Amino acid sequence: MTTSDTPSPASTKARGLLLGAAVGDALGAPFEGRHSVDGAQLVRQERSAEALRYTDDTALTLVLARHLAERRGMVAVDEDTLAGQLAREWRREPWRGYGAGSREVFERVLAGTPWAEASKVSFAGHGSYGNGAAMRVAPIALVSAGPTHAAELARKSAVVTHAHRHGQEGAALQACAAFLALSSDPASPLNREAFLGRLGHTIEHTEWQSRLDQVRRLIGTSSPTFAASQLGNDATAVASVPLAVLAFLQYPDRPAEAIRYAIRAGGDTDTIASMAGALTAARTGAQAIPPEWLARLESASDIGDLADTLATRTPSSR
Repeated sequence: MTTSDTPSPASTKARGLLLGAAVGDALGAPFEGRHSVDGAQLVRQERSAEALRYTDDTALTLVLARHLAERRGMVAVDEDTLAGQLAREWRREPWRGYGAGSREVFERVLAGTPWAEASKVSFAGHGSYGNGAAMRVAPIALVSAGPTHAAELARKSAVVTHAHRHGQEGAALQACAAFLALSSDPASPLNREAFLGRLGHTIEHTEWQSRLDQVRRLIGTSSPTFAASQLGNDATAVASVPLAVLAFLQYPDRPAEAIRYAIRAGGDTDTIASMAGALTAARTGAQAIPPEWLARLESASDIGDLADTLATRTPSSR
């Protein structure tokens, strides 16, 4: 490889962010819904020769990434445009594993219902408090000027499908964590306490503060199964985003181990592993992801190219 072919640090980290999310999603998908996953089951999945197919988690992450890449020189997130793009992606490949709530919102958007109305259809008009907005939000970190800005943009990207405060705050927490992971120096040990402190300063909701306190207590001492029993591992935002952050903090410099931890916790394995993979590989760069995983990953080359495009939008202040 010539010097001119060497990826920039920004591209390497952007590739880590998107590819880490996709490979975590694809590895975790076969185990979704299990109470826990033992090591032998996971080893068999890792050693399989079959292609790693991603789910709706990655499909919608790529929609948001393309939305951000297309909006150079404009407001980073346009809710009206994004709502239509997400809905059309569902219509294009509805077999990716979309939940019933997402399908209902997208059907209504495509039928002409304004997204602000469509996003409130579930849970007696309160809207979804699931992790669907958090699972796709990682690219926001690539166009944000700081953790607070990342949280603000995340909420804008979330509200088109998740009217509930928890759905939006889950996305804000994941985006803020992704920004901090991207901004961290992998040559120096991660200051976990400072990392959690920045998250807590940005996400001030009482319940989320409580979850971050739980994460703090579990670092370095908990098995995946025990962590899931304390934090939860289902498809709600409050019971999945904190577990993904914990998986990252357990192994901030080892994407494979962070993804394994998230999967072994059981529950919504594809989404939690996707979020954990995005955070850890954003810190380390894509080169830390096992190459045999990337060789099996669906559309890995295209995902990498999209990451390179977004890397050029990285604010110089980072």
